[in-house]
Amino acid sequence: LGWHIVARMPVDIAFAEAEQAVQRALLGGLVAALIAAFLAWLAARRLSEDLDALARAARDLEAGKPGAEIPATQSSREVRRLSWALRRMTHRLLAANEAMEAQVQLRTQQLEDANRELGLQARSDPLTGLLNRRGFDAQMNYALALARRSGRPLSLITVDVDHFKRINDTHGHDVGDEVLQRLAHTLAQRLRDSDVVARLGGEEFAALLPDTDLDGARAIAQTLVDAQAALTDPVVGRITVSAGVSTLRGADDTAQRLMRRGDEALYEAKGQGRNRVVVQG
Repeated sequence: LGWHIVARMPVDIAFAEAEQAVQRALLGGLVAALIAAFLAWLAARRLSEDLDALARAARDLEAGKPGAEIPATQSSREVRRLSWALRRMTHRLLAANEAMEAQVQLRTQQLEDANRELGLQARSDPLTGLLNRRGFDAQMNYALALARRSGRPLSLITVDVDHFKRINDTHGHDVGDEVLQRLAHTLAQRLRDSDVVARLGGEEFAALLPDTDLDGARAIAQTLVDAQAALTDPVVGRITVSAGVSTLRGADDTAQRLMRRGDEALYEAKGQGRNRVVVQG
């Protein structure tokens, strides 16, 4: 009909529903924002805890703490992948480190064994298996210091094969070596475990007797000389030795003087006809 209808009402009534809709929207948005913030806080906290656990585990592994390992995390896919990658890497590194340590221990043990063998060879006579001069000097210094401190006796016997050059010239050095080996065996059998026996060089041997005075050393030396004279070599025949005996003269005496007196007594036994014992206190 071409009519226009005009209605009049107060503004607060006209916009009441719109204002209520806006308020409901704002309230819903605020609640949604609070919920989102809370969820984000929970996720961030969980992520932070996982990252902190990974950092602590890494520090423990670096410090070598027993039982330390990278933990399995669940905060996010990326962190889970990171933790599993770190765990696998750590296990490989630990396995490689254990293998390396085992190899190092093996090589160290082999080196120590080789050093002991070299030290033994450096102190031992390869022909007789007895101590050589170097090993004997070390044992003598120790026995001398012990005798000085305790005030107990210490004696020395020097032994030399009679006419050894004649044996080598007549029968050869191989036979001479066998003679020295048999004498070394006789000395080792006749002397005590506490005595120190050595081949000083050539056909000369020495025996250091702790807790043995001059008379006791003389008796032992005579036993050695008689035992050797009673043996018959299948090639050479009867082989004799001469022996010199000396003993420690108080706390001021030295190893050099003790050895010199033993050598002088040995030379005197040679001069008196060999196959005998001469004592020089």
